[in-house]
Formats: sequence, C-alpha cells, structure tokens
Amino acid sequence: MFADLHLHTTFSDGTDTPLEICNLAKGHGVNVISITDHDTVDGHKALKTEELPEGLTLIPGIEISTEVNKTMLHTLGYYIDIYDKRLEEFIKAISKEKTETTMLNFEHACANNIFSYTWERVLELNPGQQRIGGIQVVKAMKIDGYEVPGMSLWEMFQKCFWPANDTYITTQTFTGYDAIDIIKKTGGIPVIAHPKNIGNDEIVLDLIRYGAQGLEVYHPIHNDDDVAKYLQMAEREGLYISGGTDWHGKNNRKEISGFGMCGLKDGGYPILSAIPNHRRFQ
Repeated sequence: MFADLHLHTTFSDGTDTPLEICNLAKGHGVNVISITDHDTVDGHKALKTEELPEGLTLIPGIEISTEVNKTMLHTLGYYIDIYDKRLEEFIKAISKEKTETTMLNFEHACANNIFSYTWERVLELNPGQQRIGGIQVVKAMKIDGYEVPGMSLWEMFQKCFWPANDTYITTQTFTGYDAIDIIKKTGGIPVIAHPKNIGNDEIVLDLIRYGAQGLEVYHPIHNDDDVAKYLQMAEREGLYISGGTDWHGKNNRKEISGFGMCGLKDGGYPILSAIPNHRRFQ
C-alpha cells in the first residue's frame, strides 16, 4: 500500500507509539502515513524529537469524534496546523465533554451493578490523557486484571460506552459541522471518516453540502459495493478520496487483518498533492 491515512497511537486509543507506527509503515512498505488520533495531535508533537525512518512522509492529521442520532460521526482532518491555538482550545473543550460523558456512563454502570471499580483508578492508570473514553476504562481494568462479572471487557465497553445503546448518556454538544469548521480554520482538509458507519447517506451528503471536502472511500468496513458507492459519490461531488486501515494495534477491530491492508494504492490521489508544502521525513 502506498499511503495509509488513518492510524491511531497510544495518544488516543491505539496500542503502538507514534514511532512504532512509523517503523511499522517502513517495514510494510507504506510510503505515506497520517497519524489521526482521536481529538489530539500530541502524537505528532511527540515525533518532533524522534529520528524517523528514511523516506517516510507524515501528513499531520487528527480524527475529531462527534455524535449524531446516537451514532458516531468522525471527521478526519489532514494538513492541519498542529500548533494552532484555536485547535488547541477546541481539543481541550471536546476532550472535556468526552471525559464527562464517559464518567456519567461509568457511574451509571456502577449504580446498576455492572461493575465495581473507581473512576479515580481510571484516571490514575491513564496519566496525561486529556480525553478519557471507554477504551481508557478498558485499559485500566486490564492493567488491574479486573474482570467484569458475566462479560468480557470488550462486551462491557459495547454495553456501557457505545452511543447506539439505549442506556448511553451523553453531554456532548460538538457536531460534525464544528469539526469541519475547526479543520478548515487550521488550514486542513476535512474528510468524512468511514461514511458507512454513519448509517445514513443523507447525513453524509449534508456534511458535504456544509463543507466536507473528502470521503474516506477505502476502509476495512467498506465492502466492494460500499467502495463503489462512495467512490461514485466522491467523484460526483468533486471530493478528495482518502483511505486507511484505521489501525489501533492490539485494539484493532476484527476486520483489520494487517498493517497497511487498506489505503491509497499509489501517489496519484489529489489528497497527497499537498505533501511538498508540509513536513517530509527523508
């Protein structure tokens, strides 16, 4: 694969460090990558002091996580200015809301005797994490060897921290529109992540009309028919075409069979044409 533009690290919900991601890319013959951690660019900042593999190009990126109709709506941002103060303030605000939502659902689960664990322990075992989601709860419990009665930790995650569930509580107010706005303000290209996951193409088209500039056509959850549909949509609407593995390391979803399994097969995609104006690792 030439480019994999959807990768997560330990700075959000992945299990590989940013440098490990870069080395994985080099080892799998991937020339261009983008680290797109959820609601943070700290992984990119961490690489500034690292010696990176020769010939690897890194596009600055982020995945902004919002919700619509109890469904996750994620927006990828490429070529953003990771040091923009407006982005920094946005990340602080959206991370605070996400953490509050996670805490409310955590407390709801405790009150309903799903598990007996402490929020303080979750925070203690996730030092430096500005954004605490359900995956950080799972991480803490794994470290402690804590077992949820009657279910696995991943089943608990789905039951307690998945927006589609009827019992899910949210305090989140940020929208896909907000994500598009902040990405553009910081010089980036907003791309709708895994549009099939939204479950409603009218929402996808609404975001395009609002100002989304690209679609993640190539993603592990997209079958051949999905790829054809979203490729046609992107071409009809004059959008950038993107793609990536959505790599989370040991936290990968079952559809992901290996690093670089999904993405852009050559360098001819317009989404890659801005590379010369951004940091190139050689």
